[in-house]
Amino acid sequence: MRKNLIGMAVEADKALTTEDACEFLSISRQTLYKLVKSKKIPGRKVGDNYRFLKSDLIRYFKND
Repeated sequence: MRKNLIGMAVEADKALTTEDACEFLSISRQTLYKLVKSKKIPGRKVGDNYRFLKSDLIRYFKND
């Protein structure tokens, strides 16, 4: 799994939708929103939706 994360670092600044972020981290939408609310993962509001940088999700995964 770690090899995949390192390989994905090339695309690390790609913005992901909530659905994509949940799939990437293998967590539920509710859990993702809790992490955003607790400021463990930064999310950016775009209109009514959130966007997440893949680099932020990788950083969270490595520190978890």
